[in-house]
Amino acid sequence: MEETKKLLLLANPVAGITGTERFLLSIIDKLVVGGFEVTVETTQRKGHLTEIIFEKGEKYDVVAVSGGDGTLNEAVTALLKMKNAGKRIPKLGYIPAGTVNDFARSHDIPTNMPEAAEVIVKGKARGCDIGMLGDRSFVYVAAFGTFTDTSYGTPQKLKNIFGKVAYFFHGASRLHLALRPYKMKIEYDGGTIEGEFVYGGASNSRSVGGMRLPLRSHVSLDDGKFEVILFKNPSTARRLHKLAKALMDREADGFEAYEFSTSWMKITSEEPVPWTTDGEFGGEYTEVELRCIDRAIDIIVPENCKYFGLAKEV
Repeated sequence: MEETKKLLLLANPVAGITGTERFLLSIIDKLVVGGFEVTVETTQRKGHLTEIIFEKGEKYDVVAVSGGDGTLNEAVTALLKMKNAGKRIPKLGYIPAGTVNDFARSHDIPTNMPEAAEVIVKGKARGCDIGMLGDRSFVYVAAFGTFTDTSYGTPQKLKNIFGKVAYFFHGASRLHLALRPYKMKIEYDGGTIEGEFVYGGASNSRSVGGMRLPLRSHVSLDDGKFEVILFKNPSTARRLHKLAKALMDREADGFEAYEFSTSWMKITSEEPVPWTTDGEFGGEYTEVELRCIDRAIDIIVPENCKYFGLAKEV
């Protein structure tokens, strides 16, 4: 007889539009019928999920988390901490309950919560790349500049009521601050770029903020590289026209808009630059290194998830 697998289900009760409690019994039923012995805990504060997984995670075969991208980031932070401490690492299952769910969409995980639970039962564990901004992990994006504070700056109640629309309203209200340039030197494994930049992002995702990447990119979730997009400051009408054309065509022009893949990147600036990681404030830096950790965490995804292996255009 096959041994029953142990699963720890952790839920963030305040994430997203639809509360996990609506589907909790259905989720547990699918996991139990699928052969898991399920233990359920809820998180009580920011960082609590990380503490629970680090303390108890090695007792389980799978740790499944229900919440938004920030909840998932806390889980990955805990698993990396366990790895560094030499602990046994469980596989990670994800049941999205957030507002935008970029990670779920990139990994073909259904946003319907009971269906996502079914993926944990029937899916396949794949090694997934994880990014680091300094000593802070990010699951799908680290970014600076134009509108990147919109996600963590939008009140949770507004997110819950209006969903994606809240992000756009909140961003529009800050338009006067949107194009602040930062003078930077950006080193990566393909060379060095210098100039004034209004936006930069390193992602391991098919979308950011619920929208596809602004420039055409080739994405693989397990190639040890993230995709970088940079926009220079359009300080003249001509430069603004060139940047707008690059965005409309979704083609990097190599002068105003840049797109490349890299396993690491070092950014040096003349003043502190605020960053976001997975939609949360990620700190301010005048010098910071970004690294992509190849296949750092085993995450359960659908068997036919398309964006592992050979990079595909998005």
